Amino acid sequence: MTAQTPAAPQLTNDEFDELIDRINAHHQATLIAISAGRPKPAPFVMPKEFEGVSNDYTDLPQDSIDAFATSREANASQANGQTGHISSISEDYKNGKISGDSFDELIEKQKTENIEKFTKDQNETAEKLKVSGHAHPEKQNEIAQAFKDAGDWIVNNLWGAVKDFFQKLADQIQQWWNQVVSWFGGAVESLKSWWHGLFG
Repeated sequence: MTAQTPAAPQLTNDEFDELIDRINAHHQATLIAISAGRPKPAPFVMPKEFEGVSNDYTDLPQDSIDAFATSREANASQANGQTGHISSISEDYKNGKISGDSFDELIEKQKTENIEKFTKDQNETAEKLKVSGHAHPEKQNEIAQAFKDAGDWIVNNLWGAVKDFFQKLADQIQQWWNQVVSWFGGAVESLKSWWHGLFG
């Protein structure tokens, strides 16, 4: 019985790396726009070769799955880790211990930190996925598509939602300050639930 030859990759390694970099750059630009309250860039369009690529990512190479899992935990940790800080400054603002301008400055500082941590995580994830794609060329399409889908969700459904929540805090501090802990906990659980649904 002869071994089956792996399916030929549709992208060269250089093309795959360039695509991963473009997806990464788009996610970072989108988060910066969201955080600044500017219109988001147009959605990223995958190359035509990706038509019909499966979005069942449970059979990705293990090194890709590990990279995505590390990314999930990094974003969950960053979101959950700021809960106490945001709760504290919100309570201080509500009780008049800090001014509205000071509160806004602290929120802007947190937004900047979130962007920096997201950028660091995505850069590291991109490099790991390039290595995985080179080792498993038959899975390059699925790896790249998964990177796009995962980043889209994190930017829009996690960090976009965080930005909206910050806005609610600033606008309606009396109503929203005591929901900080439960809100961030729910956001992290949503991330983990979506992630398990996609990657198993």
